[in-house]
Amino acid sequence: MKSNNNICKFINFERQYGINTYNFVYEQIAANSTDFKTSDYYIIYFVIDGEGELITKTQKFSLVKGDVFFSFKQIPFKINNTKAIKYMYISFDGYRVDELFSRFSISPINCVYEGYSKLAAFWENSIVKANKKNLDLISESVLLYTLSEISPKELGAKQHAINEIILFIEENFKDNTLNLDTVAKHFGYNSKYISRIFKENMGTTFSSYLTNIRLNHAVFLIEQQVTLIKNIAFLCGFSDPLYFSSVFKSRLGVSPKQYIAQIEKETEN
Repeated sequence: MKSNNNICKFINFERQYGINTYNFVYEQIAANSTDFKTSDYYIIYFVIDGEGELITKTQKFSLVKGDVFFSFKQIPFKINNTKAIKYMYISFDGYRVDELFSRFSISPINCVYEGYSKLAAFWENSIVKANKKNLDLISESVLLYTLSEISPKELGAKQHAINEIILFIEENFKDNTLNLDTVAKHFGYNSKYISRIFKENMGTTFSSYLTNIRLNHAVFLIEQQVTLIKNIAFLCGFSDPLYFSSVFKSRLGVSPKQYIAQIEKETEN
């Protein structure tokens, strides 16, 4: 591709598949990220050319041509452009994500896969072919094919423990008894050990990560037209609706009631 302009293509309708993709973007002129940012989605990236860095609160990864790498929901990160880096990316989510990440050992501490330059033409040709009618199919195909090409990594003991804990949280966050102590008991670890390795490797506390997972689900439920706050709270693992409302407003800047009103107004329009 000879153009110097970035290409951004967005999917404007929701599907109920195991994997949902939300955009397909080609950053041909990548600016440095001065501040850490978070996303509401998982993102898969492919480095087309140049060099850069993926930086989290606890780690730094070098990026070169042919690298596939990932960012994660609600995990702060930034991408530095150190040598004219060009990359493409697809944002995605869905109930199959946990299974796929577990299969390929993908996690915030195992998120860069090297040596996939052979996929460059496939990614570039795919975004050229993408249009409003086929963008969901093409972006999903690129994501799944790229995953199929990745070789799972061998994990150390701590990395394996973190992967298991993350998967357990995402499968059980709706249980209002889930907390650091119950997770430690489930895996047979000391709670202080889990707290420490979670903070060291994820860049956030166990409690904050669990709360973000629950709030993400609350937003999803509201956008699916669940409007009774008491039910939303219970379905997300909060035993106290008042506490849920307080945490929701603290993190999102509006109360659940206000957010519901915003969604209803957008739906009417």
